[in-house]
Amino acid sequence: MSQPTRAALEWVRDDYEDLVRDADPRHLEAPSHGTRWTNRELLFHMWFGQRIARVMVPVMGGFSRLPAAVSHRYATALTWATAPYEWVNYAGSVAGARFAGLERARRWMARDTDWLLRWGEGASDADLGRGMSVPAGWDPYFQPWMSRAELLTWAPEHYRHHRRQLTLDRP
Repeated sequence: MSQPTRAALEWVRDDYEDLVRDADPRHLEAPSHGTRWTNRELLFHMWFGQRIARVMVPVMGGFSRLPAAVSHRYATALTWATAPYEWVNYAGSVAGARFAGLERARRWMARDTDWLLRWGEGASDADLGRGMSVPAGWDPYFQPWMSRAELLTWAPEHYRHHRRQLTLDRP
C-alpha cells in the first residue's frame, strides 16, 4: 500500500472519531447539504462506505481468480439493480443511524479502517492489483474495473465527498 493511501485511511479513521465525538446533538438532526440525509444519517453512511471497502477486498480477490467476463456480468446485473440499490443505500443509513447509532458506527469505522490498514500493509503488489468489474454508476468515484489498490483510494474519496456535505458547523 502506498504511503499516501495509508495516510488517507488513517486520516479518515481519526477525522471520523473527531466528528462523532465533537458533534453538537442539535446539528446532527440538521439536513446535510445536497442529500436527503440528516447529518447523523450521512455520518452513518460515511462509515458504511468504509465497510463496503472492507468487504470488497476479499470479494475482489475471489472474482479476480475467475474469468473477467464473470465479474463483468455481475457488475452488469448490479447496474440493472440500481434503483433498489439506491433505496437500500438511503434507507439503510436512515435506519442504521437510528437503531445502531453513531457510537457504534464510530467503533466500526475504527475497526474497519484498521483492518484495511493491516491488510494493505501485508498485501503484495499482486494482491493489490487484483480486481474486478464494478457497477460504475453506483458511485462517482467508481471506475468500470477497479483493483484493490484503487478500492483503498476510493474509500477516502467517498469519505471526503460526503464530509463536504455535512453541515455540522451550523444548526
